[in-house]
Parts: sequence; C-alpha cells; structure tokens
Amino acid sequence: MKNKVSRVISILLAAVMITICAIAFPIQSEAAEMTFSGTVADKTTSDLLYLSTSGGVMEIKIDSSTDLSTAKFLLPGYKVSCVCTVGSDEYWHASKITGSSSVGSASVDTSKQYTVTGTLAKGTNEEVLFLKMSDGTMELKLDPSTDTSGVRAFTMGKSLKVVCSRGSDAYMHALSISDNGGGSSAVSIPAGNIDTSSSGVTATSQTYNATGKVDKSTTSSVLYLNANEGQYQIKLDSGVNNSACHVLMPGQSVTVSFFRGSDEWLHAVALVNNASKQASTTTLDPNQLTVSGTIDKATTESTLYLATSGGTMQIRMDGSTNYAGCPFLLKDKSVQVICQRGADEYYHAVSITSK
Repeated sequence: MKNKVSRVISILLAAVMITICAIAFPIQSEAAEMTFSGTVADKTTSDLLYLSTSGGVMEIKIDSSTDLSTAKFLLPGYKVSCVCTVGSDEYWHASKITGSSSVGSASVDTSKQYTVTGTLAKGTNEEVLFLKMSDGTMELKLDPSTDTSGVRAFTMGKSLKVVCSRGSDAYMHALSISDNGGGSSAVSIPAGNIDTSSSGVTATSQTYNATGKVDKSTTSSVLYLNANEGQYQIKLDSGVNNSACHVLMPGQSVTVSFFRGSDEWLHAVALVNNASKQASTTTLDPNQLTVSGTIDKATTESTLYLATSGGTMQIRMDGSTNYAGCPFLLKDKSVQVICQRGADEYYHAVSITSK
C-alpha cells in the first residue's frame, strides 16, 4: 500500500515539475508557412494583394520585408505564388511572392533622354508599360536593363516617372522607372543655354526633334505639342524658322526642333507642317484688295479660310506671302489681309497682319 502511495506521489511531483518547466522555459515554435497560388485580382495595391484562388479571393498583406524580386508586376490576371504566414492582425502576410518574367531588348539611343510621368494603365505587362497621361496613353518597351529599383510593385493606377529613349524598333524604351507619388503628366529635356546676341534665339547646345499634334491651348508665343512622349510647351521666339509652318491649327501634325534654355523653357529652332505645304506662286493682277476677318479652322498652309462679314473667303498663301505682321495663323485669330487675284482665279495673300 505504501509503495502505491509513493508511486502516485512521484507521478504527481513529476507532473508539477514538468508544468513548472514549461512555464519557465516555453518551447519556441515558428508560425506555419503556407503557399497559395492563384491570379492577381483587380483590387490589388502595393500594400494588399487580392489573390483569386480555387477557394475564393484571399487578402494578403504585402510588407516592407516581402520578397518581390521575381514578381514586381502585380497586375490583374497575372499568375503568382505566395509564401505566407498569419500575423498578429489575423491577416495572411506574404514573405515571398513569385511570378514569371519575360522581356525583350532592342538597340536604344540613350544620348537623347526624355522624362515622362503618368499613371500605369490597363494593358501593361513585363514587356510593355502603358502610361496614361493627360493627352493620351504612351506605350513604352521594358528591357532587361530597365532600372525598376525605384518602384516596389507595379499596380494599376500607380503614378510613375519614366526616363526613356527611342529604340531601333521605333518604340520608346524605359531606361528607368520610379514612383512619382501624385505628380502630373509632363515631359522634361536636358538643359542648354540661350544665345541672345542676335534678335532671335539660337541653340548653343544639343537640339532635339519632336513630332506631334498641335493642342488647342497653343498661342502665337507658345506651342503646346501633344506627342507620344507627353505634352511639350515650346516657346516660339522671333528668331524661329517657320518658313515651312505658318499655320498652327488644333490637331495639325508638326515636327519641331528645339532646345532647353537657361530660363528652363524649351525654345523652338524650326517648325515643319506635316499636313500641308504652301500653294504655288502665280502671276498676280496689280489691283489689291484689303479684307479683314477671323481665321477659320479649315485653314491650311496653302489656303487661308477667312470668315468675313460677307462670308468665308478662300485665299491662297504661297512663297511670296509676307507673314511679318502675323508669323503664325491660329484658329479664330483676327487678321487683315492684302490680296490680289491670281492667274489661277484665286485671291493670293500678299501680306497678313494681326489685328
């Protein structure tokens, strides 16, 4: 009997000691890791991954420590795998997200670099970045050498700043991409100096070319040009060579050579109207007619459509037309025109002056 009591007491003492040890020296255990695979859902942001799986949509936190080295593009429909653990906030937290990456390459002229900003748009993938800007969407190629270290994760609507150059495949290629916060769309060009020693402005550093469409905001002193790279705002100085472009109508295609001056403005060196050319010269009747009116939107380099009190006149503009009093013809601009009848039965503008 005494032996049985002793054994019971021994067992109880052992149990007490085990309990005390467990309290004093708790066993450390790591949270269990789980791997989930699925496709990225539309609502995904840089901080929260919505993962569509066979069991439904999961919400997975993306932390500063999450390894995104092989899955920077978290775009709708992309297939990814996530190694996750449960955090103290009861959310799944991704320790690593993996996906696939496949990009191409082309020869890129990095001597001419542009900086554009906008928001990541639908259609973007590991090969092409679609950047939504104020005047449209720009398409930029992504190469293996593209520096994306400035962006933690690419998600829909994210504001980005991209440095890019033209490639041998005629596409703009992204050289580097960084987070732009809430910045607006813009284009910037490396700076140069302005030589004001003459009446005009000439480039003393590298000159750049851009082709685009004239924006309705254009004035006689500033050209707003909507190009693939974004919108340029280019000063039209008195010394600009506009012999091949006197008309700046909204939507008209033009090519402009320009440089950045020390005043931080872009300045036009020369412009070319890609839509039309001046009319041919012809023999003119010596009698002159002076008319006034406003320039109609139908005006081209060859024909001035002038809205007058008596109706709309069509007046030819040729190589002999004097534009000194009105270097650029803009929609709804009031002008006075001295014209003469030509052998082709059209009136030809001898001179055009702003009113």
